[in-house]
This record gives sequence, structure tokens and C-alpha cells, in this order.
Amino acid sequence: MSVLDPAAIAGRLFDTERKLYFFPIRHHSPACALHLRDALRAIRPAAVLIEGPVDFEPLIDELLAPGVVPPVAMVALPGSEARAGKGRSGTTYYPICSHSPEYVAIQEARQLGAAIRFIDLPSRHPAMLSDGRDKDQPLLPMRETIFDRGAYVQTMCARTGFRDGLALWDGLFEARARSTDWRSFFASVGAYCASLRAASHTDELLADGTQAREAMMRGCIHGAIATASGPIAVVTGGFHTPALIDAQPETSQPDGTNSRSDAWLIRYDFRALDRLNGYGAGLPLPGFYERVWERLIGANGEAESSLTEEILTSFRAHLIANEPALAFPFPTLRAMVETARRLADLRELSEPGRTELFDAVQSSAIKEEIELGSHPLLAAFTTFLGGDRLGDLPPGSRLPPLIQRARGEARAHGLSLEDAVPKTRELDIYRKPRHTQASRFLHAMRLVAPAFAQRVKGPDRVHGFRADTLMETWTYAWSPVVEASLIERAADGETVQDVAAAILIRRLADLEKEGQSNNTEAAFNLLSTAFDAGIGGAADTLMAAVSAAVGADTNLLRLTNALVIGEGLDGRAKAMHSDATVRAFASLLTPLLDRLARRIAELLPDLAAVDADHVGEATQCLAALVEAMADPDPPFPTQPLRDALAQLLSAQLDPQLTGAVIAVAASIGQIDETEAGRRLSAALAGAFERPGEAIRTLSGVMALAPQLFVNDSGVIAAVDDLFGAVDDQGFLALLPQLRMAFAELSPHETDRVAAVVAAAHRAGDDDIAVLQQVPDARVLSDHLALSERLRNRWREDGLAQWLEQAP
Repeated sequence: MSVLDPAAIAGRLFDTERKLYFFPIRHHSPACALHLRDALRAIRPAAVLIEGPVDFEPLIDELLAPGVVPPVAMVALPGSEARAGKGRSGTTYYPICSHSPEYVAIQEARQLGAAIRFIDLPSRHPAMLSDGRDKDQPLLPMRETIFDRGAYVQTMCARTGFRDGLALWDGLFEARARSTDWRSFFASVGAYCASLRAASHTDELLADGTQAREAMMRGCIHGAIATASGPIAVVTGGFHTPALIDAQPETSQPDGTNSRSDAWLIRYDFRALDRLNGYGAGLPLPGFYERVWERLIGANGEAESSLTEEILTSFRAHLIANEPALAFPFPTLRAMVETARRLADLRELSEPGRTELFDAVQSSAIKEEIELGSHPLLAAFTTFLGGDRLGDLPPGSRLPPLIQRARGEARAHGLSLEDAVPKTRELDIYRKPRHTQASRFLHAMRLVAPAFAQRVKGPDRVHGFRADTLMETWTYAWSPVVEASLIERAADGETVQDVAAAILIRRLADLEKEGQSNNTEAAFNLLSTAFDAGIGGAADTLMAAVSAAVGADTNLLRLTNALVIGEGLDGRAKAMHSDATVRAFASLLTPLLDRLARRIAELLPDLAAVDADHVGEATQCLAALVEAMADPDPPFPTQPLRDALAQLLSAQLDPQLTGAVIAVAASIGQIDETEAGRRLSAALAGAFERPGEAIRTLSGVMALAPQLFVNDSGVIAAVDDLFGAVDDQGFLALLPQLRMAFAELSPHETDRVAAVVAAAHRAGDDDIAVLQQVPDARVLSDHLALSERLRNRWREDGLAQWLEQAP
């Protein structure tokens, strides 16, 4: 189709001789939907062909079932190849709302007794997936970014005065929704889309799959011509229409057109439908256009107020109830309504549209400067017009049992699934059994459908963060992505916990495939996840795998980190000892921790052979061991560990490891602080000729037990003596290491050390204040160089004796 005037376009869109009618639309356009309804009722087609994946055609009857409340979406799950990592793994979505022209076409076709056919490529065809999106983003067969950018759109905006492509579309077409001439309307849409098409590059159409899709559509259209006994209506995105009119039959269709997918109908929501939140086709702010649609079809009856008044009044009420700090007074509301109307008159529109509403809110209610085009009130208005409606399906809809049971369990735990707005839930997990069960469900859902819930705060005994906290805080929202995830997991079981158990067992298998079957830390992390989710069914399998990992693992850091995780699991089990599931879990955990502790004891003496390049990892191992043994009644035998540490105390070790081992022994009570101070002072004295080694010894202590240094004046004095014998340049060379060692001290501990050093040098409070303001190495080097120049000048002036008399 060439770029022609609407009158010429109309003759080509509506071929009365062949009884072939093309209807170019924009997805989710109320104006297109209303005119399409009128057109279909006028021509009474025998067949209605719709741009939609052919493999979704079996879902049409479900879509038209009584009780279906849009928005809903037809979805296709990844095939076996995608799940095996050989293709795009995301789920394909085809969203539909009440004002989608495709949905109206399906409804009208059914009322007229017309055949309904989808004519696009299958949803999982490669040409349908070549949209360049993130692999984690929904895959969408409908893409219309060409309507919002490009040279033609920019030129049209410049000529008409509309600020962008969306405002241009609204002004040219949505404003004509109430006209009664559907032929003229679609002729105008056709002319506009033909111009967009003419301004597009052929290479881009080939690369993004457009040409392959249109080849499929042409084949379906000519197939319908050969079999239909009456008029045929073809409903496609307007960008495709020019490539379909007057096209010759395809000699062959693209490969893969006979493929079928695992397709389902699910609930959808306006937030996901909103193009501004990442959706790639149709119009933004579906809540606004839904209000427009309801007015157009008279769903609200005879409204006393205009749509503008209804929207702005509802927005003010929403702010008063939810964001009172942004609410505006009634006079401002009246000013907004009047401004919107005047702007519509100025722009020669029949009534205010989306752009006029935003302009009215901005000019009437915002007085201060708007930085970077953003303002809280405008953001709130955007969210309000986007809407939060969640569609629904009737009871008995064809859904996997997993979805039905997940919904039922969520509601039983007091979780609201009525819309897709994120909500917050606080759980008292240790004192209220019902809250414990809800927590397990949420943890399990994090495995099965990660988009459903996120834990904001709560106890984490595994990593020591807020371990004594009694409450968990979660945010959750039931969204289309959640339902799609549940459908995708339905083959693994009928309950959330069964599926979660299957996922964990699969992750164990993945560890083996990756050569990580001996990774004790990773296996214990899976065990911790199972505990949080209350998965009893997988406990035996997981425990056996973890036990095997313990016996095969030779990495001491992974083993000691696993001991920390295991100690945390035992602590949580003790806090929930009244729960039968937890008791059974704990009974399996006890022998496992016994084996783990003995395995660590076997490997600890190997630290004696650690060199300077690996001492950091060795220190981390000892730190994890201290953390695990901090419990006064640890759930594992400690004597084998103490015996192994005793061997290290008497061994010749790397200086940093020497300090770390002394710190561990003191921290677990194997030696008292006096003995620890004596050993540390001796180690420092032994390194008197090698001050760098002394600092490394000090670093080992600081990393695990800085109190040994802070609380022992003898150790501080030994360090002071050591550095008192180092010249200025030597001290500067050691300063970076010294800073790192002292970085472990708190401000209070730093003050304590400064006071001891000051007292040893008979310094006053002013001197201590100076010591607390230690300059960086560069400044200190400059000061020392200045001091040296002053000394040299004094010597040249015969004042050397003054330097000798200086204190």
C-alpha cells in the first residue's frame, strides 16, 4: 500500500468485490475497538481473521466462557528445547483487556456465528521471539514501538503541535471514537500506518521477524478466501496491513508454522499491561483507556459528570485516602477540570484526552519547579491512570491443580490476591504457629514463583544478621508472572511444597553436573532453604547428599562456612521445638553436624602448611569456626576441634595465622586472655627485627578478636616499643599495613589504645586529641620531611645540642 489519502486507502481496505475487509488497528485502542464492533455488525462476516499466534486458537472458547473478566492473557510456556538451554526460556504472553480490538472482534464474531481464526506465527516461533529483550522479560508477539518514534512520527508532531507519538495518536484517532463513520476512521488509520510503513527500513523488518510473520498471515488469508462462503474480516496491527493487501498467495510458509505450544489462559493485570512498565505494544495507562471504553459503550449508564470530572475527582479521593500529603483542595480540582476543557478546545479536540489531563494537573496543582520532568504528583497520577485491576477466570477454568492449590493456600494464610498491588505482611514466626506456616509458604513460593514474594527483614541465623529478631516482614503481589511460573512448574507436583522439593532436588543434581557435588557449603545452603520452606519430603534426600559432600570435601573454608549454616539451622530448630516437622528435621541434622565437625578437625592441622598467598582464606576459615563455636551449647562435638587447634598453637605458622590461631583459642576459652596476651607479646617480640611480620601477626588478631589487643596493656606496649625502634621512613613504609590492621577497631577501642599509648609517653589530653587526628600517609610523609629539613638547618646553625636536649 503506497502513502495515499484516506479516500483512496478506503477503496483498497474494503474490497467489496472479493468481500475482503482489512481493519488496521492499534492494540488496546478503544477507538479502534468501537469502530471495529460497528463494522463487523455492518458487514456480518463469515470469517474473522485476527493477528494472534495460531497455537493460541484453542484458547478462544475459554476466553469467551461466562465469568471471564479481562484483563487476561494467553500464555505459552517454553518448550523442551528452551528448557534445555537451546532457546529463549521466557514465557510468551498475549494480553487482552476489555478495550482490545482483538477481544471485541472475537466477541462479535461469536455473536455473528462467524469462524474465528488466528493467523500469526506460533508463539514460540523464532521470528516471534526476536525482540532483543532481556531473557527474563515477558515475550510479546505484539510490538508497536514504530508508532512512537521514527522520522515520520517526528515530522507529524512538528506539523501538528503534538508533543510525542502517543499524543499524536490520541489527537488523530482516539478523539474520533464517537464518530459513526467506521469506513472513514479505518481509512485514516490505514493512511497513517501506510506512512509509518513507508518510513521503515526493510532490513529492520527482516531482522525483527516482521516479514516472516506477514508471510504467515498472507498464507492464512488466502486459505480463508478459498474456503469462506461470505465476507472475510482481517484484523491486524495497522503496521502489517500494507503488506497484506493485494498480496499474492505464498508459495510456502515459514518453517515451524505447524508447531504447537503448551498454552493456557491466565489472569492478567493493568500494571503488567501498561506499556510504560515494559509492555511492547498498544497504548499506555490502561486504567485510563478502560474508563474511556466504559464511557463509549455506556457501561456506567447515563453519567451525570464528564469523564474529565470523574477521573480528576476520583484521583483527588485516591490521594486523600492513600497519599494525603499530595492531596489538593477542591478549588484546585475545579481549576484542573476547566483547564483540561480549555486545552481540548484550543487543540480542537472533542473532549480532553490523556495529554490534556496531565497538562491540567501540572499547571493547576504544581507551583514549584519540576526537576528532570518528574514530580511526585505527576508520578501519582501516572500510577492512578495505569490502574491496578486484576482480571479473573470463572471457577472450573482449565488450570493446573498447582495454581488452584497455591491460591487456596495463600488465602488460607491471610494473603490478599484481589489485585496486583504489592502488599506487606508481618509474621511472628517463633511465637505464632499460623505465622510460622505462612512463612514456610512464602519461602516455598520464593522457589516456585520468585516474583510472588520478597522477604524485606527477618532473622538470619545462618549469616548472623538480626539472628535474635522475632518478626519477618514480607512484600508480596499476585501477578500474571506468578501464574505463568506456577503453570511452568505444574509438571513437578500439585502442591507448592512438592514443587519446591522437586526444585531443590534438581538443584542438587545440578551441583553434581557442575562438578560441585562435594561443595558442602552449597549443599548446606540448599538444606537451609528446605528448612525455611518446611519441606519435609526432600529432607532425607538432601541430608544424604549433604553427608556425602562432607565426606568428599577438602575445602576447609566451605566446610567451616557450612558449620556456621548448620549451627544456625539448629538454633532455628530449637526455637520451634514444638513443631513436629522441625523435630524430625533436627533429628536428621544432629548426626550430620557431628560428622562435619570431625571432618573439619581432620583438616585443621593442614593450616600449618599455608603460605602467605593463602593465609587470607585460612583466616576466614578460623573466623567461621569462632562464629560456629560461639554458642555455649553447640550442636556438634567441640573436643576434636580443640585438639586440632592445640596442635596449631604449638606449630610454626605464618605470622598472620599465628595471631589468628591465638585469637581463636582465646575466643573459645581454650586459653584465657592473660595467656593469649603473653603468647601475642612473645610473637611480637620475636619479630622485633621484622616489624612487617609483627603487623601481620597483629592483623590476624584484629580480624578475629581485637579485644585481645585493646584490653592488654602489655600487648599495646610491645607494639609501641616495636615501632619506637623503627625510623621515620620505615614507619611510613609500614603505615598502610598498620592502618588496615587498626581498621577492625571501633572508635571506642581506638580511644582506649590511644589513652594507653599516651600514658606511656606521659602525654596530656591535647596530645591525645592530636593522636586521634592521624593524617594520611602523604600528609604524614610531608610533615616528616619538613621535620628533617628543620633538623638539618639547626645543625648547620650550630644548634645540634638543642636537638639532643629535646624530650
